[in-house]
Amino acid sequence: DNIERVSSGIKAIDDILGGFMAGQLTVWTGRRGEGKSTLIGQMLIEAIESGSKVCAYSGELQATYFQYCIDLQCAGPQNVMYKDDPFRGTQTAYVTKGMRDQIHNWYRGKFFIYDNTIAGSNETANVIKVFTYAVKRYDCKVFMVDNLMTLQSGGDERSFYRKQSAFTGELVEFAKKFNVHVHLVAHPRKTDKDLGNDYISGSGDITNRADNVITVGRLNEAERAQNGADSILRIIKNRFYGNIGDVGLNFCKDSRRFYMPSEGN
Repeated sequence: DNIERVSSGIKAIDDILGGFMAGQLTVWTGRRGEGKSTLIGQMLIEAIESGSKVCAYSGELQATYFQYCIDLQCAGPQNVMYKDDPFRGTQTAYVTKGMRDQIHNWYRGKFFIYDNTIAGSNETANVIKVFTYAVKRYDCKVFMVDNLMTLQSGGDERSFYRKQSAFTGELVEFAKKFNVHVHLVAHPRKTDKDLGNDYISGSGDITNRADNVITVGRLNEAERAQNGADSILRIIKNRFYGNIGDVGLNFCKDSRRFYMPSEGN
């Protein structure tokens, strides 16, 4: 009862994990473009809603685009508007200035994004340095690293994966030292099989060191009909309780939010 924890905002996930606990590392994996980063962004918003401050590093998205995605999630489908995009010949979602101002006022001083364009060559050291500052200066409690692959460059394959494993260890130490929760995105190896602990790129140390391991994957048409959901979230490791299980989720394209089919968006 005394362990600090943050709700995911999705009841079925909390029922299995007991919330995201302080002092822990959660590794998220899934094939590219299947929603893991989007879902973690939603987790950060829920953390703020629960009263925690958050800090995110995104190695793939510029800070302005990352914020755009977060704003859509905060707005919800009822507040998302569309306008014509002449380059794509379709419509693009946006949030009106008035609504956007309300959202920014809501998370100002609570949501910090680390701009990766200023990181420099030793990016892993910079991430830990910035995260430590975010704890001490702003009392941030929940952190996101997206993703492990973008933080390392150069060297042969063996040293590349060794560095990834070492950085994962640093994140574990950081979480325990400051009693915070860290979400880490790690891409899987190419495989046609269901993703498990052994299919994350690099060393098995990454999942061995994690407290929770979660996969996110889209379902094909036949699977959607069978499961009544767009995607499956699989909790394949849960160190604290030992519970594992699957959670079916639907996806709202307007607000980029995941939700349980029984609860609506």
